[in-house]
Amino acid sequence: MRYQMTMNNSIGLNECSSLNRKCESRLQGAPLKTVLLTFLIVNVFLAILAASFLLFGSLYKTNLCLTPQCVNSASRILEAMDRSADPCDDFYQFACGGWIRSNPVPDWTATWDRLALIRETLLQEMRQLLDSADITNKTNSLPDGVRKAKLLYRTCMNTDEVESKGIAPIENLLERVGLSKNPPKVREDSTFDWLYTVARVRRLLGVNVLIGFNVAEDVRNSSLNKIVIEQVSPGFKERYLLQPDKFSSEIKHYKNYIVSMVATYTNRTMVQEFAEDVLNFSTEIAKVMTPTEQRRSPGHLFHEVTLMELAKGPRINDDTWKSINWTKYMELIFEDTAVKVNFKNDTAIVLDLPYLHRLSGLIKKTSDVTLERFLWWSVFASVAPLTLAKFRTLGFEFSQHLVGLQARSPRWKVCTSTVNSNFGLALSHLYIQNNFDKVYRARASEMLEDIRDAFENAVEDLDWMDTATREKTLTKLHAIRAFVGYPSWIMNTTRLDMHYKKANVIPGELFLTYLNLTNAAITRKLESLRKVPDRNRWVATPTTVNAFYSASLNSVIFPAGILKPPFYGNGMRAVDYGSIGAIMGHEITHGFDDQGRRYDEHGNLKQWWSSTTLEHYHNRVKCIIEQYNNYTMPELGSSYHVHGYNTQGENIADNGGLRAAFEAYKNRQYKSNSLDMRLPGLDMTSEQLFFLGFAQIWCGNTTLGALKSKMIDGVHSPNRIRVLGTLKNSQEFSDVWQCSLGTPMNPKHKCILW
Repeated sequence: MRYQMTMNNSIGLNECSSLNRKCESRLQGAPLKTVLLTFLIVNVFLAILAASFLLFGSLYKTNLCLTPQCVNSASRILEAMDRSADPCDDFYQFACGGWIRSNPVPDWTATWDRLALIRETLLQEMRQLLDSADITNKTNSLPDGVRKAKLLYRTCMNTDEVESKGIAPIENLLERVGLSKNPPKVREDSTFDWLYTVARVRRLLGVNVLIGFNVAEDVRNSSLNKIVIEQVSPGFKERYLLQPDKFSSEIKHYKNYIVSMVATYTNRTMVQEFAEDVLNFSTEIAKVMTPTEQRRSPGHLFHEVTLMELAKGPRINDDTWKSINWTKYMELIFEDTAVKVNFKNDTAIVLDLPYLHRLSGLIKKTSDVTLERFLWWSVFASVAPLTLAKFRTLGFEFSQHLVGLQARSPRWKVCTSTVNSNFGLALSHLYIQNNFDKVYRARASEMLEDIRDAFENAVEDLDWMDTATREKTLTKLHAIRAFVGYPSWIMNTTRLDMHYKKANVIPGELFLTYLNLTNAAITRKLESLRKVPDRNRWVATPTTVNAFYSASLNSVIFPAGILKPPFYGNGMRAVDYGSIGAIMGHEITHGFDDQGRRYDEHGNLKQWWSSTTLEHYHNRVKCIIEQYNNYTMPELGSSYHVHGYNTQGENIADNGGLRAAFEAYKNRQYKSNSLDMRLPGLDMTSEQLFFLGFAQIWCGNTTLGALKSKMIDGVHSPNRIRVLGTLKNSQEFSDVWQCSLGTPMNPKHKCILW
């Protein structure tokens, strides 16, 4: 289900592990005023305090930071804290209690934290950039890519034009992909070609249904691109579908959403039957999918087969397998591209062969009308929100029930996000030119190298890793490509325009523009099959508030969007290293978590660990899994636990990242012979501020629905657990904050990997 025109294959998007998930949002009126008023009062207080230090002196005169950045940071830190809490009892409450109390979840989002707040600020900045300048004036210096971005924004904002098209765009698209204009009904003369529809939907909309298709690096040879086949979700959470008793409310609301959407589209009376058929088949798909836990395990096998072998199937005379005509599917996918597939020589990486066999069996026993209804709904639900407002209203109402949204986002937010999804590099060109301090790029790059050095020192000191594996670990660490801020080439107008040459926007035609941009992105992706992968490409745009590690590229990316307070630019090294530094360490550690460790320095899936070292590794990871398995969130009760196995990669990265960042900070202080700087109004050492900086980047609130969703199948632990779980494993934290052994924040048993 889509609430904005966000394309999975938009030009220049992401493909990797990330720091957190994105949740677009806007600031709430009354709470925002309260926050701003508090901020101003605190700033006045701190200014007076700073002046008193300057006039009368103090014991800390030589190391008190009174720059505007430090004063602002002190204000922000003080406002977020709950000084009544004991830091050795609950450091998250101590660090974030004030922020949590003053920043309830806004009505129009399900999650509100420091990342979301920065995204809100960035969204407003991007809106201003899109609203400014005249795109019709050919004499100005705007690159064509930027003109197209601005034109898309104006086309998206023209809701009167969108409404005037009615449902005709949906009807035309349904026919183009081999579906009827109206929801399918039972008929005796059914000759529905489901495979044609699946292939056309992937080709025209970029939407994977039943079969997951992509072109990406060969997992065993990252210098080549290969076809990748994998399983795909039925469109609703599999865990909800597979546990109908536990999630009866969520399933009921999903069914009601299907009914209301279809009933709004057509006056037919069979909507209840239609919804039940779609829901039942979605459940059957969930049953044949391989569980996340199994797919994450080291024993989960990838299969490389020629397209001819894929067509024949893994077993001789297997009629069930032949229910999917792979030859026809591939020909339809690559139709109208520069690629002609060779069934004898071209190979595909099948990430889940058993799923394909089970899917084939399911399709064979499923009626044509059920398949047609499921595909009809999959297409309709994807594109209907691009047309009439009443469909978007129904989507919002569904989100109300599912995750607790209370208000809709304004149109400008939807359109700004849409432009960023499809013209992110063009928008980044404007942002870097007008809003980004380029000095941050060099300083952040220096910090990243400090953290890489600290991680290297940690690897050198490991007592559970043998010499051969250690050398290979360091080789991979040194080979990690580091991308900070933005790729320089996007500031070259000629190269930027070439990148968006085939991405055309039709004024006043939002739906057709959606199809045009999708076609340009998918064609580019398909034709990459015959090209050498670009090892220096960015897997996210600079106007992204997140951070990334790519296993296949062995690269880390820290976009310009996240290089701002409170993550970076706080005026004090300790706070910066505790916040963005820990995030940098987090992404580097991803290269050596339970998934990243399986890839070598070139991004190839390869066993490069000795059996003895691997045994020690698994024992230490088991400790982390069991630790996080025991965490619950009071709001949900004891029946919802953190999924330690599914979140292990992020938990490993959080723990290793913090440790590397703290070591890097101490090393940098020593190298620069720096004083132990302090902030006004905070009687804390710089090392204490380091850990406070780490904790406060995760200050946040969330609705019960969103929290439940994260606990069920999220790969990240809830923010509170990310802080508490990581700090409880840090002896350095306990030493700095003088937490006695046995206190909640300093348990006797700690899980330490990196």
